[in-house]
Amino acid sequence: MGAGGKAGLGMVGAAVTMLARKVTRRMMHDERGEPKLPRAARRSNSMTMVLIVAAASGVLLALAEILQEQRRHLEERQQHLANFT
Repeated sequence: MGAGGKAGLGMVGAAVTMLARKVTRRMMHDERGEPKLPRAARRSNSMTMVLIVAAASGVLLALAEILQEQRRHLEERQQHLANFT
């Protein structure tokens, strides 16, 4: 994939991230614009949120690595089959 394709994927990824954030924020607020979370959750330690974000990031990075490995394996298999034909 060339630089243009990677830049395009980056733009699509940024747009999806922004859309997900917007939808999530909209879902987590009531009609008056106040958070729907209970008071205890709003006062919770920010360290919990940091750990949740870190775990989610790790999951996404692992998924990306697996998808890259799968694509690389598929390309190698296709090249191997092409050598026999």
